Amino acid sequence: MSPMELTSRVTWESGVVVAALALASGLVGGAPLAAGVGAGGALAIANFRWLAGRVVNALDPMPAPGGWALGFGLRLAVMAVATAGLMGAGWAHPLGVVLGLTVLPGALIAQGLRQAGES
Repeated sequence: MSPMELTSRVTWESGVVVAALALASGLVGGAPLAAGVGAGGALAIANFRWLAGRVVNALDPMPAPGGWALGFGLRLAVMAVATAGLMGAGWAHPLGVVLGLTVLPGALIAQGLRQAGES
């Protein structure tokens, strides 16, 4: 499986789980919790895709020079500002954001275990 196929599968699986979790949390905890789950999941997916793109570019035989450290710092700064903005404005419940952020690592580990079982 290529890195881009892995990225696509993890993104799709995470999106499905985040949507289901946001729906369930909206029924239990209301709109702020559902918004937090959705926003946290979207931030995790965007962060993962950004990181995966940078890694694929770095593995290229003729990578573009420089920018790795700047891109790394910018990615983390965007994540921090977006997360703080969501919670600071009161649009998303902090627990929902944390729940949404934790979905993607689980999907990535599951995909890795599935791939290890096939080989």
